[in-house]
Amino acid sequence: MTDPALISTVADLTAERDRDALEASLAGLLRVQVEARSATYHRLLGSDDGVRVWPVLRVTESGTTVLEDATDLRLLHRLEGARARCVEQRAVLRLASPGADRCTWLLPVFAEREAVGLVELEDVPAGGSPAREAAVASLLRIFRNHLALLDYGEHDTLTALRNRRTFDADFERMRRGGAGGEGPPQARLDARRVVPGDVPHWLGVVDVDRFKRVNDEFGHLYGDEVLLILAQTMRAQFRPVDRLYRFGGEEFVVVLARTAPQVALLPFERLRATVAARTFSRVGRVTVSIGVTRIGSLDDAAGAFGRADAALYHAKQNGRDQVHAWEDLVAAGLLAPARAGTELELF
Repeated sequence: MTDPALISTVADLTAERDRDALEASLAGLLRVQVEARSATYHRLLGSDDGVRVWPVLRVTESGTTVLEDATDLRLLHRLEGARARCVEQRAVLRLASPGADRCTWLLPVFAEREAVGLVELEDVPAGGSPAREAAVASLLRIFRNHLALLDYGEHDTLTALRNRRTFDADFERMRRGGAGGEGPPQARLDARRVVPGDVPHWLGVVDVDRFKRVNDEFGHLYGDEVLLILAQTMRAQFRPVDRLYRFGGEEFVVVLARTAPQVALLPFERLRATVAARTFSRVGRVTVSIGVTRIGSLDDAAGAFGRADAALYHAKQNGRDQVHAWEDLVAAGLLAPARAGTELELF
């Protein structure tokens, strides 16, 4: 790769500000660099029985295709065989039959010290030049460094969940992508997913009950421990496709990816019950209250958050340690309907 071409490639990669789009850009640039027929980006997800491999997207000459959503970790393949060796050795592996003139490359992707992904380049000409291999290694280092910068700006420093600033941008991408319109790269990718148009996203606001008492009586160190454990519990209860945020203090937000109305409250109820059943060191029992709302196609972030927050307030005022959906409360006459100009969808 010539110097001008390398500079252009670096500029393309570091121009991305969204992690999903950054992964797509990396896969596309690597495919071109090694002249592969296709490049598949896999995310690596931890689970109770080991690391799972989630194929997120595939890039070919004709464009980028988003693959299946990881709605159930158990349906994903375990990290094993050549893929596991690639990650363990932190090295590129080339897979080919003896004498073959084409091969498959496996490239591990790291963020800081942790392996977060795997790029699979298929149908690559055998016998690559040292210069090409050096360019590939450089692209992976640039990705790693840029990803670290993105994570630092987009994640809460205590819990490592996404932060409030990230939520606003994510919400807009999701809304525009779900409507199938033009938008940032990930919005256009999301619109290609084959999902039923009437299966909505959901927004939940999670708040620790009487958290001020925890800080006042036991100190902020134990308060931080409660927040850390809650964040870990949330990761265990929700799917990789769901987005988790800490808004600050004891308030968290969940954007639940497309889920049928009849089961949308189940993960929130599991979260509430799991927290209530746990004994926190020194603090003892802690509970959470949760408000949930359906995200409509005309929603903005403030409107959806406001409805979920109203449902959360109702839970707080009526005993805490509860999960309520705004739509249910409106249907029961316990909350006022949305103002004119906002979208009301009951279930």
